[in-house]
Amino acid sequence: MALQLLDLLSPSQPILYTSIFSFLDPPDIVRLLATCKSLQLFKYELWNINRSLRRFVDDPLTFRTLMARHNALVSGSHALQFLARVKWPESDLDVYITGEEGLRAFANHLMEKEGYSFSPYNWQSKEAITAIPNRNAERDAFVKDKFDNADSDWDTFDDTSSEAALYTTSEIDGVFNFVHDTNPNRKIQLISAKGVPLNAILADYYASHIFNIFTWNRAYSFFPYHTFRKSHAFYTQQLKGSSQKGVEKYKGRGFEFKPYGNFHKCVKNCPFRPHRRVGDKYCWVLDLDTYGVDDSEISVPQDVLETSTWGMKMHYSWWSKDENKRLFRAGSHIDIQYSLWYSECDSMHIYRSPSTFKHARIIDNHSGSWIKFIETMQNTTGGLSQYLIQFSESKPKDWKGPGAFWMDSEFASWYQFWETSLMPYDNIWKWQYPMLDGHSEIIVGGIPQEEQMDTLEWKEHMWAFP
Repeated sequence: MALQLLDLLSPSQPILYTSIFSFLDPPDIVRLLATCKSLQLFKYELWNINRSLRRFVDDPLTFRTLMARHNALVSGSHALQFLARVKWPESDLDVYITGEEGLRAFANHLMEKEGYSFSPYNWQSKEAITAIPNRNAERDAFVKDKFDNADSDWDTFDDTSSEAALYTTSEIDGVFNFVHDTNPNRKIQLISAKGVPLNAILADYYASHIFNIFTWNRAYSFFPYHTFRKSHAFYTQQLKGSSQKGVEKYKGRGFEFKPYGNFHKCVKNCPFRPHRRVGDKYCWVLDLDTYGVDDSEISVPQDVLETSTWGMKMHYSWWSKDENKRLFRAGSHIDIQYSLWYSECDSMHIYRSPSTFKHARIIDNHSGSWIKFIETMQNTTGGLSQYLIQFSESKPKDWKGPGAFWMDSEFASWYQFWETSLMPYDNIWKWQYPMLDGHSEIIVGGIPQEEQMDTLEWKEHMWAFP
């Protein structure tokens, strides 16, 4: 019988399939797996999350159970390595968590079960059990002392402790380093994010290539085409000391860093667009093997993350009377814009009124109609058994039941309605992004640019496994 491709790619022949897949980048592997149901068997083997985590923990299933229980996610270098199927030496594991309970649970697990010790900055308490609850007070005292006593030539980014303290004053309120007792190359950072873990990533990452995450059951890449096909990274912040070091590190790994520019050639179907959502068609979404993970105590439903939205502002526009048309100018970097709506269960923050969500939310505030629609839906529920504004997914509310005023279960249907019926008419699509309308007056280098789609790279759902 003639030898078939499926014979070579049989899971029982690891020497053969490992050699073949090692020559393919992630987009090509995804395409190959999509050609045949039999090849779907390779998905969990090629992206084996437990094997990946064993670089840092001996028991990845318990670690992922903690991730599910405390709504943690992994990002940074390791998430990128996992999706790219590469391994870089001297990289750590960045775990993003919200809330003191989750921080304590992970810290105790690492020290009691995985052989790690807490490695504090010089301004932190020596014991993690003390440093975690006192993280804000200790940081503030350190920063105040530095500013009160610093010489004029004090460079905050030339000192790791100083940089870490200032780093935690934005959307991160604590960074806790753990080093393995017998293998110092094993390093894990527990990063305490404000509101939700995704907040720290959207607020603090400096370029598009590191916008990759995985939860206990799913991995996401926000800009897969440019990250994995082109090895391009676009700036999302003005560079500072730490991010400049990161740029040089990733240049050494083959990435090319770019400003967005006045015009971006992937045009209408480009993922750098004014409105994005976690898990949308521009993302690569990869389901992970969850066998053996205890998901009985999931703290936050999946759709809270997958209805997280953000805006991206790349252009400024104005009407030119002389040329009788709207002109556009690109910014120095892509500006990621969103609002964090805290949970009404979070006693540390003041909530907007009315407060209707049990879980904190990341909401695009660049597309103004989305926030207005949410507020309209909130304001039309006051004590009524039905919404004054209804659509097909609206459900009756029992306002006397437990948690009656929490509308988290409705949020996904609100978004679906807005995305389909209202988003296409938002003014941002015309006023800030010339390529999204394909106007003939868009000129680059004196050459008119036509709106085209690279069907090979940008076919809808190409990135998602069936």
